[in-house]
Amino acid sequence: MATKPIQKISHKDVSSMSTAEFLTNSKVIYRRLLGYVKPYKSRFFMGVFFGVTAGLFNAVLLFTLRAVFKIVLNTGDTETAIKPFEGLKVPKFLEWLEKVEFVPPPFIAEHDYLFVAFACALIPLMILVKGLLTYLHQYCMMWVGNKVLYQLRDECFSSLVNQSLSFYNRAKQGELMQTVFNQTRMASSAGSEMASSLIKHPIAILTTFAVLMTMDPVYTFGAMVVFPLCILPVLFISKKVRKAGGKEEEEAGQLMVNMQETFAGIRVVKSHAREEHERGKFNRASERMLAFIMRWQKAMEIVGPLVETVASIGIAAGLVYAKMTNIAPGEFLLMNMALMSMYPPAKALGRVQVQLQKCVIATSKVFGIIDMVPDVEDHPRAHRLDPKTAKGEIKFEGVTFGYVPGVPAVEDINLEFEPGKNYALVGKSGSGKSTMLSLMMRFYDPDAGIIRFDGLVIHKIFQRDLRDQIGMVIQETFLFHDTLYNNIRYGRLDATREEIEAAAKKAHAHDFIMEKSEGYETIIGDKGSQLSGGQQQRIAIARAILRDAPVLLLDEAYSALDSEAEKNIHEALEILSEGKTVIAIAHRLSTILNADRIIVMKDGRVEGMGTHEELLQSSDEYQLLYNLQFHGHTAEALN
Repeated sequence: MATKPIQKISHKDVSSMSTAEFLTNSKVIYRRLLGYVKPYKSRFFMGVFFGVTAGLFNAVLLFTLRAVFKIVLNTGDTETAIKPFEGLKVPKFLEWLEKVEFVPPPFIAEHDYLFVAFACALIPLMILVKGLLTYLHQYCMMWVGNKVLYQLRDECFSSLVNQSLSFYNRAKQGELMQTVFNQTRMASSAGSEMASSLIKHPIAILTTFAVLMTMDPVYTFGAMVVFPLCILPVLFISKKVRKAGGKEEEEAGQLMVNMQETFAGIRVVKSHAREEHERGKFNRASERMLAFIMRWQKAMEIVGPLVETVASIGIAAGLVYAKMTNIAPGEFLLMNMALMSMYPPAKALGRVQVQLQKCVIATSKVFGIIDMVPDVEDHPRAHRLDPKTAKGEIKFEGVTFGYVPGVPAVEDINLEFEPGKNYALVGKSGSGKSTMLSLMMRFYDPDAGIIRFDGLVIHKIFQRDLRDQIGMVIQETFLFHDTLYNNIRYGRLDATREEIEAAAKKAHAHDFIMEKSEGYETIIGDKGSQLSGGQQQRIAIARAILRDAPVLLLDEAYSALDSEAEKNIHEALEILSEGKTVIAIAHRLSTILNADRIIVMKDGRVEGMGTHEELLQSSDEYQLLYNLQFHGHTAEALN
């Protein structure tokens, strides 16, 4: 059963979308991102307020510059009032501006140099205020962006850990890590940095434009004709950016896959001396990714020069106009400074559309993961299990399951595992033994038939409740890069130290733990690399003992133990199994000869069931396995 995303957004390859599809998808994505901003709307609107104020403050800065120019360029004239708004063409409701005047204090007015210095000091003061407003705006937006990033990563990671094992049979772990770490960051930047640019920069441009219109409408209108031309370079390269951005994300994912597989399989890499081979794979993926990064960066950086080149046409035209109309040098200088101040936000807005291309690609993948529905889900009316009353009875009723449709791994299984008894599953590799344990844990749902736990159908039991009643030791032991104490405690997080040490003693792990330099606080390395195979398995068994669940599943639990340790563990498990359902998979028949019931699997079916003595008489498959192990006969000799 395939894992499918909810169709909230289009998860089609963004680089192959038409412009109309891309815009539609972008709207859906940004509308959904706004939902993540909603819990922090007060801080977001504070950021909007400071951004708008910073943009509007451009007018205050321009009027301050106008007043300073009047003071500085009108040399020595400090006895008369300065009217910074004199000559402005203002609408009637702003006529009061024409009456505003600045009269310097007497002491300053008597000393021309002090007056000039005082006036010029207003410029850094205004810049400081504008910088403070901009800082507050960006701080609020970054705060919201980080909160959104945290929530996106949490939902993305939660969605992944809740997926069924069938998903991980298909997925590439490196690509998943790339999405959780990098692409969530790109998604959050879409909700903060772009919102910042779209709020602050348009206000700054419009405010400056309004002030310029009051100074010289003809000159300002002529300069503004150039602005629409600045959009053309952005539109020209947008498609290229979208393709390059999509390819870069693909190669980044492949790079993470290469790294993850190399580190996870480092023993195989070392044993085959394939360091240079892995380095070559990594470098080829890195080179491809860097090539697409360069395409994207070139497209990003070319926007600035193109916008500046187009803008320079407006400046040249302005110079011609100034010569023809004899504009005062101070006014012309101020208007050009104002125009130049409009081009940085115009360039930033030009880049927004380019950045949007890459952000939509990343955000689509993030939401694609968040929207995935696990193959195995809790039933809407699932039952709770009370650990105090759980007995550990398991029944298979006509169960059939296959990892590949039409190819059953187990077929028509009818079995009953009674509480307090010890069962063993035996059979050749591929006969379906491990699949049986996976179905008991509800890692997969059967294609046909039902499985019951204490009489309840397991797909109507909460998964967490079901698995809390089952302890499991798998053949491929996995330990975390953590202390020995925490690795055992993973079986039951609320366990006391005394309980943890008691579990370690039952698993015959306490003695070698105490021989370590830091005892239970010893860090054991990635996957328990500082322990031997037998030690790793004893820690895993201690973890299962600590769980103290009514059902204990052992998948080749003795495979890495020497004979003495095997005997000790066997005795400990016999004590532990009292009153519990124990189901063990073992290729070594010597470990399960005393089981209450031995179930023989062949080609996904139950070939026989009984005690050791009964099966020697009734099961050809069991006789074959027994003779192979205890008498060294080959399969041909037994035929």
